[in-house]
Order: sequence, then C-alpha cells, then structure tokens
Amino acid sequence: MLVKEVSTCINQQFRDYLLNDPTYPMPYEICYIDAKKQIIEEDHSTDSIYIIVSGVAIEQHEERILQFLGNNASFGIDAMFNAGTTATSVMALTKMVLYKFSIHDIRSKIAARPVGATLLGNMLSHHVLTLTEQLTDTSSNYDKTLKILLTLASFYGEEKNSAIYVTKYFTKKMIANYLQINYSTVASIFRGLIAEGILHDEPHGIILYPATI
Repeated sequence: MLVKEVSTCINQQFRDYLLNDPTYPMPYEICYIDAKKQIIEEDHSTDSIYIIVSGVAIEQHEERILQFLGNNASFGIDAMFNAGTTATSVMALTKMVLYKFSIHDIRSKIAARPVGATLLGNMLSHHVLTLTEQLTDTSSNYDKTLKILLTLASFYGEEKNSAIYVTKYFTKKMIANYLQINYSTVASIFRGLIAEGILHDEPHGIILYPATI
C-alpha cells in the first residue's frame, strides 16, 4: 500500500472514531480559518486537536516545513503527550474548515473506548515513519519535486480534461524548504517540467498534465 493510501486510511480511522461512533458521541466545534492564519504556535500550550475538513496547512518546526496537511489530517495531537504543549506550529495556506475537539474530551473517550489509544499510536508512528522516509529519500531532486507537486495538486486541485488545475497556494520557496534543497534547484526543475510539457506555471496557479509523466 502506498504511503498516501496508508495515511488516508489511518486518518479516516481516527476521524471515524471521533465523529462516527454512535455509542460515544463527541462534542466538537466547526472552525472557519482564513488563509495565512496561524492555528497553532510552536512551543505554546493548546487544549485542542483539529481535523481538517477542507483546505491545506503546513506544519513547521523551527521554520522548517515538516509536512503539508490536507483533508482528514489531524494536528495538535502531540500536545496530548507533552503537557498540553505543541512542538510544532501549523499555519493555514488556504481557507480552511476544521473540526476542533477538546483534548480533555478525547482523553475521556479513550478511557471509555481504549481502541482510540491504538489509533493515536498508529498516527504518531506513521508520522515518524513519513518524516524518516522524507529525510532518507535518495530519489533525485527532480523526482522529489514532481512528487510533492502531485501531492499538493491532490490536496487542492481540480481535475478537468486530463489536467489538474491548482490555485497557487504554495511557492517554490516552500517546496525548497520542505525538500531541503536550494530555491534555484526547484526553479530549474520547474523550468524543466515546463519544457517537458508536464507543467504549466502561471502567476496565480499551475496546471499539471499527469498523462505526460
């Protein structure tokens, strides 16, 4: 199973545990977040865990982008194990809709429905595995850049006529930060993708042509 498919499965299981368990309904809030808003600050206390309904965010540590977060992804979970303090920050890249849960309420449910502890453990383990794979990825910079572009397109793109249209909610600088490569390298790869007919780059968005890959 691909990493993305595993992530989707794990995220969906945790979401179902919180939202779709008629034997133990969970209270929650629906939050509407503007683009560029900081949702969680690094090394600050929080009493909430969030699940993304729509939109995209970035998770950062010491100004390094650790991951891009899309639909059904959860964040703030580390605060459950760090005395209510988060080790990372999360900022909205687009307008977002979030489910917001109290950590206290989640702990109460886990006490009554212990399977939640397993689901949380699965999420944390997969998160560590994903970061490890990212750090040890020996693929070429070209392949890594194309891979993250396809991921970002899947988060917030619209498929039409064998192409994926994506509003440019991210920048080349963000991709360089995430991949830990030079901005000039990412810019050069973009030019190569354009020359190959895989990518069309415009000021307000990009168009990807997966059939040409």
